Amino acid sequence: MANDVKNFSQALYNHSGYVLYFPEIAVDSDLNWLDQPVEIYEEKSYPLFPVGTRAVQGNEEWVYCENGGTALTIAAPIQQAAVIHAELPDDIVVGAASAIGAYTVTLTSTANLATAPLSTKDGFKNGYLIVNDVDGEGELYKIKGHAAASGTANFVVTLYKPLKTALTTSSQVGLMQLAYQNVIVCPAVLTGAFIGFPQIGVTADYFFWCKTKGFAAADVNEAILIGQQVVVGITAAQVDAFDVTSTVAVIIGTAATVGVTDGEKCMVKLSGIG
Repeated sequence: MANDVKNFSQALYNHSGYVLYFPEIAVDSDLNWLDQPVEIYEEKSYPLFPVGTRAVQGNEEWVYCENGGTALTIAAPIQQAAVIHAELPDDIVVGAASAIGAYTVTLTSTANLATAPLSTKDGFKNGYLIVNDVDGEGELYKIKGHAAASGTANFVVTLYKPLKTALTTSSQVGLMQLAYQNVIVCPAVLTGAFIGFPQIGVTADYFFWCKTKGFAAADVNEAILIGQQVVVGITAAQVDAFDVTSTVAVIIGTAATVGVTDGEKCMVKLSGIG
């Protein structure tokens, strides 16, 4: 096990009848999940499973999420945390060269980067670092942890896997939080990837299971007919019928029951996420 990492070579079967697929995690993480039942209609103030764990039962899937700072309403569509600053997706300066095989990358902070959650140690843990330009361009790595970004000082990001290409101070990178951490309700125009639907109302900063594949209850903005494609990204916290004129809506599935009127619910057969 290089770099103190735990990987799983096969699915794990939970005693409550779900097959669990775990993300890459550190060996010293609190691995108390073997004795924990999967309760898809419960929330907790602390995690029972690593965020990003996928639970599968038959043709249905859920992913374990951490809510952001605002409570979620049952059946309201949710997305990943919005990108905080324009500098996070790309063009972050590599502050010192890193050789092939290195597990660490040194980045240079800015005033924009030195804000929450990147200003907190490990705030982007289990998220991603993408090499955006020059040496290493196109390579993507999962973040094991990082120092807090502060002012214009350098800070070190530790990766789960070693670098395949040496990075130089000409390389530029981008960072992304773990998609299932600090999730938010879908706004009128999406600011991150769609994830799924909470099965219950969720307290701010609590942990919960989000439905991502199979049939889910959805809060509708308008009448939707059975068989119509269903989208998010038109009305905040609700779904709409597909509109060919929209350039920002994202198709998430197909209506399995009628959406009668604003504020009522319908069943959506979700396309599923990656």
